[in-house]
Amino acid sequence: MGCFQNHAPLVVVVFSSLLLLTVEDTAAASSGHASSSSPAPRSRKLMLNDSGSSAGSAGGRHSTSRMGPDECSEEDVVVYQSNANPLPSGIPAYTVQIVNVCGGCTVSEVHVACGDFASTELVDPAKFQRLGFNDCVVKGGAPMEPSETVSFQYSNSFSYHLNVASVSCE
Repeated sequence: MGCFQNHAPLVVVVFSSLLLLTVEDTAAASSGHASSSSPAPRSRKLMLNDSGSSAGSAGGRHSTSRMGPDECSEEDVVVYQSNANPLPSGIPAYTVQIVNVCGGCTVSEVHVACGDFASTELVDPAKFQRLGFNDCVVKGGAPMEPSETVSFQYSNSFSYHLNVASVSCE
């Protein structure tokens, strides 16, 4: 009995850890999620066949062909944001690249959902300008050619979540 008393705190910690893992695995199994110790499940995407329907989808409402040359969407413009070197004052800075990823379409009136966007350093309004709450415009609404990138830096104590809200097709 003396041997067990010397290691009682260790036994309690090990037993508690095993109990916690068992509870997590049971909860994960009942909710359909894997436990944190097992690899994350991989998502699967269905491939569309030539008729435009996917295996398991009813109605075949999807198409594998590219939109026509006069059609575009918000998905044709992407926003990349990364950390930049902070200002000498220590304020964090961020680099933004807004890219027209459509290989054959020109877009204009690119508006970005930008919250209360502000920068401690002036951002060239010819590149990116806040018009109102959650509405910023790229290049003053001027056209962005296929594969064109608009880049700028801003500085603030935190980064803004920037998403393309709308575009017009040229």
